[in-house]
Amino acid sequence: MNATRSPFFLRTLEPIYTAIALVIVAYHGIAVLWTFHNAMEHYTVHLGAILLLIALYTAIDRGGATKGGKRLAWFVFAGVMAACALISTVYLYAMAQELELNQPFITGFQYFIGLILLIAVFGLNWVVWGTALTVVCLAAALYFGLGHLFPSPVVELKFSPEVVMSYLAGMGGPRGVYTFIPLSADTILLLLVYGGLMTSTLVLDMFEEIGKAIGNLLRGGVAYSCIAASSLVGMVTGQTVSCIALSGSMTIPTMIRGGFTKDQAGAIEVMAANGSQIIPPVMGLGAFLMAVILGISYVEVAAAAILPAFIYMITLAIAVYALVQASPQIPFERQAVDWQKILWILPSFLPSIALVVVLLSLRYSAGLAALVGIATIIGFSLLRPKKYRPSIKGIVLGLRNGALAGAQLAIILAAIGVIVQMLVTTGLGTLFSRLMIDLSGNSLEIALLLGMAITIFIGMGLPTPAAYSLAAIVVIPSLIDVGVDPLAAHFFGFYFAVFSAFTPPVAVGCLMAVRISGGSFRQTCIECFKLGGICLLLPFFMVAFPNSLQFPNFTGETLVATGLLCISTLMFSAAVYGGFMGRLKTGERIYLLSGPIAALLYYEWRNPWIGMAPLVLLIGFWIYRRSKRRMMAKAVAALEIER
Repeated sequence: MNATRSPFFLRTLEPIYTAIALVIVAYHGIAVLWTFHNAMEHYTVHLGAILLLIALYTAIDRGGATKGGKRLAWFVFAGVMAACALISTVYLYAMAQELELNQPFITGFQYFIGLILLIAVFGLNWVVWGTALTVVCLAAALYFGLGHLFPSPVVELKFSPEVVMSYLAGMGGPRGVYTFIPLSADTILLLLVYGGLMTSTLVLDMFEEIGKAIGNLLRGGVAYSCIAASSLVGMVTGQTVSCIALSGSMTIPTMIRGGFTKDQAGAIEVMAANGSQIIPPVMGLGAFLMAVILGISYVEVAAAAILPAFIYMITLAIAVYALVQASPQIPFERQAVDWQKILWILPSFLPSIALVVVLLSLRYSAGLAALVGIATIIGFSLLRPKKYRPSIKGIVLGLRNGALAGAQLAIILAAIGVIVQMLVTTGLGTLFSRLMIDLSGNSLEIALLLGMAITIFIGMGLPTPAAYSLAAIVVIPSLIDVGVDPLAAHFFGFYFAVFSAFTPPVAVGCLMAVRISGGSFRQTCIECFKLGGICLLLPFFMVAFPNSLQFPNFTGETLVATGLLCISTLMFSAAVYGGFMGRLKTGERIYLLSGPIAALLYYEWRNPWIGMAPLVLLIGFWIYRRSKRRMMAKAVAALEIER
């Protein structure tokens, strides 16, 4: 926004917004080391601060982008949301101890306080995360409050309005909007502040250079550099659509200039952004939710995700390779790599990320690990030469952006808490789970297919954390009941919640990519399925081989199955795109499809002879193509001699 053309009011809000963001970071940093007050008071301060920050951001962002009556409307809206947030949270902080003693019985005035808190949470969620999540939250709250007017298939919903509000507004305990706020306050926020510093300390720029170096080894290498950049951005934002909006504005035009079509460039960005949510050590927000729901440490979840994340990224890289092989219009262009940038920035980044991972693995709190990471990366960055040293203003901007990212994920956690509270208290979650088991007839295969379809349906238009949270209540318990390992069942639901970003009819990730690329929504979805079709088997793979989630204690069977999946991906992608060691004919493409089919049969029957088939088929094809090339080369040479 151009400050010289902005109204005085907006220019005044900017420093206030920055100051509040820095206070939030400082408060949570000190709270890691020092206890100011009891738990509910701490979580109330956190909730009030993040609501105020988002209200200010709404006034600056939306108000600055409009004029006249619309600008005034956004200012009024942001002001009302800020007032609701401050009034409700200040009261809840002051009355925290009394509410804990009296829960769930509240007065009429306290009912009003809870109502305006919900208004602030729902209103700001609408601004940040869109209409779909807000509608689901409102429906959940209304059903909880008015469900007694309808026949209930589970329990008699005879709750008084005051009790309903006590639950929804989390008065006196960590429920309703407070259900997952401890996760935000104690774990997520500082980690996202650490992630926000990746841009301002030039770490993202360094990864772009590393991506260029990797891309220079292969034709169409610009796609690999874009995947590297998008993966890092996605780990910071923790959300597919946000990642596409931030990194896609840079990567998609770069790929289009590099010879990729608009639809191919958009699809590569979508799949890279999806992958960023499943790559340790950050994994967006879903992994932290999974740890809370399963009652295990985040480190165990992150360790379990290592092999599946590797498989996803290697299959995506293989699919891009096949795409490039089948696209002769993509040139082999080398990009200049700034090796000095890598050599100066990498040594300042590695100690910070190493400390974060080590502290997490030693079971220190995520807040402490993030705080140490923040101090380390800032300190080492300031020791670089001036050319590669971040400015103080840049560091402040990184801290501010990290605080905003943490606030945006915190507010979605508050909204999810309302939905989860309704499903648990009314028993609807149990009902849906029981219905799914009845529909599957206790068949594992049918239950998995139903679970996939329901999770993707739930995820239409919803952010990944919301989709996964609903799946954890509606879908995953039924999968566990039919015999799926609990950790594998949660990864199954989480992956399909992530994949819902590129599955029609909504495919919000594709919609965002198309806005940037100018391509076709339908064709971008098709390109996503070409790139990531094989990835849809990955959740089933984790269920079939739960040992794949037990890093580093993998069995030989798991490693063989992983190798088969990679080989099958190469053969499948080559068959789909028609490119592998040159352009492929129809018969050759059909032949290559036999490899993935054999792999699927091996996964079902575990016959070692069938398991050898994909490798044998691939080697046979490689020998055939090599001999064919030699014969063509000899024929060309003979023609030249005759001439």
